[in-house]
Amino acid sequence: MKKLTPMRAIRAKCRECCCNQMSEIRGCPITDCALYPYRMGHRPGTLKEDPEDGLEAAENAVD
Repeated sequence: MKKLTPMRAIRAKCRECCCNQMSEIRGCPITDCALYPYRMGHRPGTLKEDPEDGLEAAENAVD
């Protein structure tokens, strides 16, 4: 049995809600659902760092 991670639990809930119809999960109209931002494996709030910005910020901190 696979370990139930938070992302797998979210996916299972979405599948249950949409009767296992993947197209329904992709086009889910229930935007006020607490799990809506996490559909399809997304993690909102995760920032993608630009390596150049990180370097510039580090250089400015030293000055």
